[in-house]
Amino acid sequence: MNVRVAYQADTTPDYLWRRFAPVVAARRSMRLHDPALRKFVAAGPLTIKRPAVPAAVPLFSRGRARLLALDFDAKKYGADEVAADVARVLSWVGECGGRAVVDVSTSGGRHVLIPLAPGSTAGVAELKPLLRQLAARLRTLDITPMTNQATGCITVPGSACREGGHRRLVGADVADAVNTLTIGSDPGTLTRLSALLGGVHSRRSDIRAVAAEITASTVAERVIGTGDRARLHPRLCRTSPTPACVTAFAATGQVDLRRWPSRSEARQSVLTHAVLTGATAADILARAATAEWSGVRAAYARYAEPARALRRDAAAALEWAASTLPEPVRDTRHKQMHTGGTSNPIFRSWVATAQNWVTREYNGKRDRWTTHAVIQALGWAAAVSGQVVEGTPVVGVGGRSLSIAAGMLPESTVWSVLERLREAEGSPVLLIERGAGQNPDRYALVPAVMGESEEDTFELVSAVSGGGVGQEIDSVHPAWSVIGWRHRILYGAVAAAPDTMTAEELFAAVAIGRTSGYETLLDLRIAGLVTVDSRGVSLGAADLDDIGHRHGLDAAISARIVRHRAERIVWREWLAAREEARIPTEPSSTPPGVVEDASYLPGDDYFAAVIGSGPPERAD
Repeated sequence: MNVRVAYQADTTPDYLWRRFAPVVAARRSMRLHDPALRKFVAAGPLTIKRPAVPAAVPLFSRGRARLLALDFDAKKYGADEVAADVARVLSWVGECGGRAVVDVSTSGGRHVLIPLAPGSTAGVAELKPLLRQLAARLRTLDITPMTNQATGCITVPGSACREGGHRRLVGADVADAVNTLTIGSDPGTLTRLSALLGGVHSRRSDIRAVAAEITASTVAERVIGTGDRARLHPRLCRTSPTPACVTAFAATGQVDLRRWPSRSEARQSVLTHAVLTGATAADILARAATAEWSGVRAAYARYAEPARALRRDAAAALEWAASTLPEPVRDTRHKQMHTGGTSNPIFRSWVATAQNWVTREYNGKRDRWTTHAVIQALGWAAAVSGQVVEGTPVVGVGGRSLSIAAGMLPESTVWSVLERLREAEGSPVLLIERGAGQNPDRYALVPAVMGESEEDTFELVSAVSGGGVGQEIDSVHPAWSVIGWRHRILYGAVAAAPDTMTAEELFAAVAIGRTSGYETLLDLRIAGLVTVDSRGVSLGAADLDDIGHRHGLDAAISARIVRHRAERIVWREWLAAREEARIPTEPSSTPPGVVEDASYLPGDDYFAAVIGSGPPERAD
């Protein structure tokens, strides 16, 4: 498969900036280059108008990147070397099912933008091993932009260059380039690229205990069989043909030094691709005896026990593939596991007044939307447990469980919101028992006191959260982790409104400003969740389950549950170790200062020492 490279020859820089900056930017901000400091300075809001100076857009949002940006610098080795390195990496990406957009600067430096699969993101820790493999083979590659989640940024086509001029596309037309960035690459492209470069290593010796538990749990679920018959689960196996360079080394043993630094990476790449097609260690041993794998057989001939070395490397490849491959996204055409709790009026009343209280207390604050989500998750958890003490709902729930019920909020955000709610005056959340050991915190969901006028003003907000008559209290849909939690209330207002409302009426109903409201409407329209016409705002053709399916959120939820399970295992082990250390040893039955064996008198030397030293001197 050849990688698709987008080209455009004659396009104004302003047009290129307008088309690419919003697509590439992970956040609605940009950083401008300061010629005096010779670096990009603090971030500002992303503008539709192209800045006159070089401008870079952020690559990470909440520590995750939606594309892999490779920066090839022409300063040291020249433009020709950059072009050769770019051609080489494009061929590798194409073999792995990836797509790319390339642009070039006035100096000859180039950027290769490789979008991940829709819904897929990657953090710095996941990207660094692959980036180091690429940097070892491509000497003009600068991996700095993708190794800092706080300041990592990249200039886009149309952006001004420091040498004058602007960045230009290399390839077909702008529409194809934008389409490439929107459609993304095949799932598992980065994993295949790492396997192609032979970068498979066992990670158990240098990872934390929680990561080890996650790896063990994931591998156990994704591996079928034991011993020489262990193989990758069929749902994860790839059906595309093995790259020609891999089959060539397997047969001849000739190492392409532009791709692999040594024979070790080359042979590991062959074994990894075999594992990815479902081969077992027994299959690999059998293939090594054939003419098609004579190169692999020669690569292991230096070992005293070649079969043992083959089994070892095959096991490492299997563990790596089972713990690294993304879960495939299948069109199951079923609704998300997004069930409601209960329509009990006690719980519905609390959710309604609590959400109205949040609207009043957090109006205009950045953490309003995450607080709405946590309140909704608390109400849902209480409704599921159904515990009511003297008319007040009571719930014991941990921050990890709430993070999933709150629409896949980060756990740290949930804990921060709970801490603020506990300390806020008049909060509807009252901590009645602090968690200890494996027991979570317990909360009483007390009613928030609000005036009648305020309740009427925010009636639509409470209806969005399940506070309407006859409505069930639901958890927050995980699709909002992709769309943005700040858009949930306005979308819910559109869905809950009995009649079509104008944009201005919606903004007033959910108490948000016009600027923020129109930004939300734009994002919801792009997602296909709402439509806007002359009559007002109405629901679009897509729904939240469609968003969840497109972004593979079922797999994301499963991965988080596995991580939570691993963290709880480590926590229980730590508690057990602490308890064991606190248990005192059995006290001696002999009082202190008493000779245990009185049948033997002290010797003469003992008496002589006591008499010779005399009594101790008394201090004045």
